[in-house]
Amino acid sequence: MAAPLRFGRFEFQVRLVLILLVLFLAVLDLLNLYLLGEAKHALERSEREQARTRIGDLVDSLGADLLVEAVRSGPARTRLSSTVLRRASDRFGYDRLALLDRAGREVVSSGPSTGFFVSTYEDLSPGALAALAAGREVTGEMRPGGGGRDARLTAFTPLLDSAGRLLGVVGAVQPVPELGRLEGNYRLVLAVQIVGMLVIAGLAVLFANWVSRPYRKLADAAGEAGLTTRASDTAPDPDELATAFRTVVAKLKEQDEALGSLRQEGGSLGDLVRFASKAASGMVTGVLVVDRQGQVAAINPSAARLLGCVPEEARGRPLDRVARKVRGLRSQVRACLSKGISVSREVLEVREEDGRIGHLGVSISPAAGWDGEAAGALVLMTDLTEIRQLQEQAHLRENLAAVGKLSAGIAHEFRNALGTILGYARMLEKREDPMVRGPAREILKEIDSVRAAVDEFLLYAKPPEPAQLPVSVESVIRGCAAAVDEALMVEVDGEFGEILADEGLLRRAFDNLLHNAAEASETGTVRVRITGRRVATDRILQVDVEDDGPGIPPEMRDQVFLPFFTTRARGTGLGLALVQRTIVDLGGSIDVAQGGAGGALFRLRIPLMGESRISA
Repeated sequence: MAAPLRFGRFEFQVRLVLILLVLFLAVLDLLNLYLLGEAKHALERSEREQARTRIGDLVDSLGADLLVEAVRSGPARTRLSSTVLRRASDRFGYDRLALLDRAGREVVSSGPSTGFFVSTYEDLSPGALAALAAGREVTGEMRPGGGGRDARLTAFTPLLDSAGRLLGVVGAVQPVPELGRLEGNYRLVLAVQIVGMLVIAGLAVLFANWVSRPYRKLADAAGEAGLTTRASDTAPDPDELATAFRTVVAKLKEQDEALGSLRQEGGSLGDLVRFASKAASGMVTGVLVVDRQGQVAAINPSAARLLGCVPEEARGRPLDRVARKVRGLRSQVRACLSKGISVSREVLEVREEDGRIGHLGVSISPAAGWDGEAAGALVLMTDLTEIRQLQEQAHLRENLAAVGKLSAGIAHEFRNALGTILGYARMLEKREDPMVRGPAREILKEIDSVRAAVDEFLLYAKPPEPAQLPVSVESVIRGCAAAVDEALMVEVDGEFGEILADEGLLRRAFDNLLHNAAEASETGTVRVRITGRRVATDRILQVDVEDDGPGIPPEMRDQVFLPFFTTRARGTGLGLALVQRTIVDLGGSIDVAQGGAGGALFRLRIPLMGESRISA
């Protein structure tokens, strides 16, 4: 039966990326609604201003004295006829005109009385009524109809007597189809944005659950090997992981056979020391014998290589000094000596002096003494570092592809919405009214900025298919160094080589690293040292990019490669994420640490030409 999976760091990162993506899209939606609302308000202000100006011109055309006399005479004796108002209405492009007395009753209108002006006048706010009493034109609320085509806006202008008191009001109904259609489209966009965000949030939850399905194959392979699944940052491709775990099973069986033969021979401490010193000297598996006091009694060359010590110098020294870089080994051996319990297939972390992290597969068995108590312990060790790197790189590539597929679809739909807003903004930009044209241009600027951010995110989520051609890493680095700003001083040193890569993507990765160093500087002048050397028996090219800036705090180093994580006000947080994506696609890895000068140190490891990926 497969071991149960625990919630790992990778699952947390996937959920974090999806949450950040949904929040990013929500912020963009709010920005779009705000900009569209500003355009609508600008157009509405322009229409209202025109309505107030035109009704003032209408009063001047009809004659204020004639209108005042009509109000004072009343509906029965007025000389102002409906025909005169109808002609004025047609001349000024109004639907209807009406003359109201101070109480809001209709005196005469351009058509049959419908009570429209009376109800509209009564709906005016106290502030609008006060403005009329003060002699200023006002407009009522816009009344949309017919999907915006029949939208109407009512304007009122006061008629004052010689003492400045309000005698009556002239009302005019002006058609505003453009404003009505914009109002309808604004409400439609608002509804679509709300529904879209709810759908995207639901899809993000479903995707987070679906992306954990590859862990089932990992659990099956681990169950076949009899291992306990550990929570990890990343997981490999299932087929590669199954092959790697079968290799581990073969090595552990070899250890079990060795332990079985030792037990058949009596299992005393002396037997273990002779076995480690002679028979195990040529074994690939590391063999370490510890006595009852916790001191190294014997060690074979493989174990010495894994622990980074010399066999002759390790004998007789305390285990905690010989294996100080292996976390938890001393406590495991102490528990075995005190309780006489074997420890099988434990995976321990190894921290190298240069900051690298490795993993050892460890099995510990007690050696019985003449008195029945444990006289020592036998420790068998296997290097699992490359297998763990295989797991991390393969799973990271697999899930970057899955996240990219979902993100590309979401970004595509979002760019369609941007296209709709762009069309309306360009339509508004063509209007002659500066109060409309100015905000429309600002909308166009913001749309360009948003589209650039979406394009950069798409480059991370779903990059183009890279070319696989021989590339000189030193030439690419020197080309990037020659193109930087004068304030950035770059020094290139060491031995590099050729790799199979896309030169454009590799150049962008080093440009981002140099740009990151320049932005992190607080003095204005940045010194960057790029050093190359070959490691792992000339199979891997290691490139160190170190600057003399303030460095990256330890608590932030695990987050710098997450999309959208940035400490700068104008940054998108995708630069270092793109660097990691490029290096991972090359089959390599990138880590961040503190450099010798206190600045940031980015360490890249890439397979050289003639070598396969890290799985080799």
